[in-house]
Amino acid sequence: MLNILIRAVCILSWSTVYLLPKKSLKRYLPVTVLAGLFTVTNVLIGTHYNFWEERGISRKRMWNHLALVLGPFAVGNLWIFHFSYGRFGFYLLINLINNLQYVFGLKRLIEKANYVNYIKFTGLHHLILTMFESLLLYGYQKFLDNSSSILFKVNK
Repeated sequence: MLNILIRAVCILSWSTVYLLPKKSLKRYLPVTVLAGLFTVTNVLIGTHYNFWEERGISRKRMWNHLALVLGPFAVGNLWIFHFSYGRFGFYLLINLINNLQYVFGLKRLIEKANYVNYIKFTGLHHLILTMFESLLLYGYQKFLDNSSSILFKVNK
């Protein structure tokens, strides 16, 4: 049942992208792809080092992770950058609130549903890792913006 819910949230989250301006989608898609790569890498490393224990066969687990990475995480990243980019403090605050919601809400829910059992990875670990990643992502977007403005000046 939880797997169906996760996949439904993936599909529903992408329906909100139609409300996002095309300019924002185009501008923040590269940083969203990088965020997805970070998340997939974390899942692979965490699984290898037994940071958590997952239920079900490996193929089903893979599809569930991809549904989260390509669904609400990616779309959420687009929306966070759309609303907060250019205001660093606000960006950090939104990311902190988002990560705290995961640590104190969603993480407990998925543990109770026996979807995943965290062994060596605590909420504090998650918070530190994701906030560090959000700093890297913001820096990457700044780099992309500066690179494109330099290229634009050169082409003139």
